[in-house]
Amino acid sequence: MIKPIRNKIVCGAASAAAFCMAAVYAYYYAALPLNINIETGAAVSEMGFSPASLKMTENGAQYFLGGIPLKRANVTEQERRYVIPGGEPFGIKVLADGVMVISAEDGSPAKSAGIKAGDVIASVNGTEVYTNEDLARELQTCENSADIVYRRGGGEISTHVEPVSAEGVMKIGAWVRDSAAGIGTLTFIEPQSGTFGGLGHAVSDVTTCEPVPLRSGQIAPAEIYDVAKGECGSAGELCGTILPEPDAGEVLKNTSAGVFGKYCGEMDGETVPVAFRQEVRAGEASILTTIDGKEPREYSVEIERINLADLKGSKAMLIKITDPELIEKTGGIVRGMSGSPIIQDGMLVGAVTHVLVNDPSRGYAVFAESMLENE
Repeated sequence: MIKPIRNKIVCGAASAAAFCMAAVYAYYYAALPLNINIETGAAVSEMGFSPASLKMTENGAQYFLGGIPLKRANVTEQERRYVIPGGEPFGIKVLADGVMVISAEDGSPAKSAGIKAGDVIASVNGTEVYTNEDLARELQTCENSADIVYRRGGGEISTHVEPVSAEGVMKIGAWVRDSAAGIGTLTFIEPQSGTFGGLGHAVSDVTTCEPVPLRSGQIAPAEIYDVAKGECGSAGELCGTILPEPDAGEVLKNTSAGVFGKYCGEMDGETVPVAFRQEVRAGEASILTTIDGKEPREYSVEIERINLADLKGSKAMLIKITDPELIEKTGGIVRGMSGSPIIQDGMLVGAVTHVLVNDPSRGYAVFAESMLENE
């Protein structure tokens, strides 16, 4: 009876090992990028994506996992880009392309017609609306009904709403907003094109957390006067004010990788190369950020993990603040530090995006290359 039991144990262990290998293989096959950019003239010898690697073969670039062929990759040569790292705070003011619905009251005409928080009202009876005043004005022309077009999930929906009169004013029972403003951090200025990038994630409505559909926007100089220190379970915040100075730039894009536009401020400072994704490594790095006044300082951080499954998103890296002074003053990453550039090996590798509320010393970051792809 001993031999059959031993055989079963061996078979079970072999099956478990095979399953684990298959799971690892499947994960890296899905997670490793299909498209890789390298500097013009550079050669792909071997790029580490531990435990996988990218090598050039006779048939082109191919990933290997422990010497086992994994999948092919498309390699594109690109000119290395150079930028001036930021770190300065800036005020962001954006106007929405439409009227954002913050909430729809229970039993209201809006909710009965299917309108809900996060929707963006685009027109009333064929007339486009961009501001709260536009919406209110058009509703006053509706005696008994209104045909409203709103945007949701990238598409447009038409609905029929029956406004009600409240003290002589026609309303649909929805709370709305047409703009957003706040303070973030400048990530880079590209002097050659005169463009800027910042924030590392989209400007979103504070209530719905939905990205604000951009109609127009500006950035302006800002100054930090205090810090609400972050603690476990409670995110901190930079307390600042937008200065009464000329705008520093025009916001042209509001994307998941940050805000981008034309810069019209001073472009002083030394340029640094922008790292390609595969050049970023786990290990020591630094961030440029401002926690007092208007001038950024450099603080030490550690890149703990590179998320291969989120190469283009705002959670592509996990970072940890290691600088004792920054930890003492802020608790780690706080609101307003989003966009703070991350420097490693003399290159811009990314920007801070989010804080982990249960551990403010840690947070997420986006690749600088991803930001430039959205520029």
